[in-house]
Amino acid sequence: MSDVPSNLFPALRAKMGDRWYYVTTMTFAQVRQWIKPVDKIHERKELKTWIQRLLRPERKEEIATYLVNQKQRFFNAVVAGIYGGEPEWFPVEVGDSVTVKDVHLDERQATAFGVLRISGTEDLFAVDGQHRVEGIREALRRDKALKDEELTVIFVAHKRTAKGRERTRRLFTTLNKYAKPVSQAELIALNDDDAFAIVTRRLIDSYRGLGSEFVAFAPTANIPSGNQSCITTVIALYELVKAISVKAGSRERKDLEAGPPDWARIDKLYRVAVSFWDALKANVPAIRKVMTSAPDKYLAAKYRTSSGGHVLFRPAGLYAFARAARVTVDRGERLDAAVAKLAAVPLRLTDRPWAGALWNTSTKTMIVKHKKLAMNLFLHLAHTKPSPRDFDTLERYREVLGDPRARLPKT
Repeated sequence: MSDVPSNLFPALRAKMGDRWYYVTTMTFAQVRQWIKPVDKIHERKELKTWIQRLLRPERKEEIATYLVNQKQRFFNAVVAGIYGGEPEWFPVEVGDSVTVKDVHLDERQATAFGVLRISGTEDLFAVDGQHRVEGIREALRRDKALKDEELTVIFVAHKRTAKGRERTRRLFTTLNKYAKPVSQAELIALNDDDAFAIVTRRLIDSYRGLGSEFVAFAPTANIPSGNQSCITTVIALYELVKAISVKAGSRERKDLEAGPPDWARIDKLYRVAVSFWDALKANVPAIRKVMTSAPDKYLAAKYRTSSGGHVLFRPAGLYAFARAARVTVDRGERLDAAVAKLAAVPLRLTDRPWAGALWNTSTKTMIVKHKKLAMNLFLHLAHTKPSPRDFDTLERYREVLGDPRARLPKT
């Protein structure tokens, strides 16, 4: 294929409301050539105010890595505004087939096909899909062989008049207001690149006590109010798998999330997760009782009550426990020994130090924002140094409680 980007694009023309638009494809090389960053085109300050969301460099890097590494890559369409100029539409009429007698096209079907020509005086910018466009630029910088990959692009005309700019603002807000993103729980259920999502699904499918009867498919990490059987949720289990499997802050964690999947590594991650849950069942009687019970016994309700209950029957408490276990492992402890040591600490939410730090005794709700403190309270109670080592657990505990004289429980 020629390295010189064409200005002719085979397209379908369609209309919605009072707006004509054109559905076409562009190679990655053409995307790089034609679709410009918003701050590079005419009247850029005004357009940035109206259209451009802050581009996140890490998102661009994630997309580029995905394109370079994932052979089964695919994107949904980018919506491109055509700013200025007059692109030309050349319809290609399609008549009835002389060989297939039972196919008859109406006027719309017969005139929907054609070629769109960009003169070169126009500026094209992404109304929706800016991160994808910037990710493509970065991917091409890393791997020039991607230049002939093809992306669906929807062109929408944008005029330089006040009315034209108003229509573009409305288009931008419409695309972002009515497009419902996939939820995190749905991504975990469907993602075949994220190693932690794959491990999470495997646990739900294969590990006794973590089946769908005990793991709620909820839109957040929180267990739905009134649920009496679940020990955690899909999102909370996913976050726990990440916390226990890989050292926090490691580059490997991002690579494992982005994919493509390394199945040997995934098997190892799964074994670590299984070892963690095995150790929990061996050292925490309440966990063992619930995970080996019939779901219709609703035993979880015994340990997750309106007045508090067991720390590990709340996702925030279980997550802090897992993070503390991982820190202990990173310091040379065996995982089963680390879990056993941590499981020996006080585990009632109404006990010190959890009351006021992890459990709001007034509202009878969890306090989920003190993740690092909760992890370090576990480490303190298990006679282990805080993480990071310069974290002052007592000072932070006093700050959270609003009591400069508060003391940590003796260990």
